[in-house]
Amino acid sequence: MLEKFVRPRQVQEAMGWSRSTLYEKISRGLFPRPVKLEACGRAVGWPEREVTAYQKSRIEARGALATNSVADKGGRK
Repeated sequence: MLEKFVRPRQVQEAMGWSRSTLYEKISRGLFPRPVKLEACGRAVGWPEREVTAYQKSRIEARGALATNSVADKGGRK
């Protein structure tokens, strides 16, 4: 099955980020680098599975933070 590519504007919309935030996160290694869609072209995109995996990791991190936060509050007096 062919992989669907997500274009920059779609990523921005899905993540709620501006263009500059998207590319800042890429440059800092916090978000996957895009794939050139044509060897000589400027068009880029991300495999949909990579964007979905990033979103899932953020959701899981939220759950881990909430769990740690509750444990910290319960353990302190």
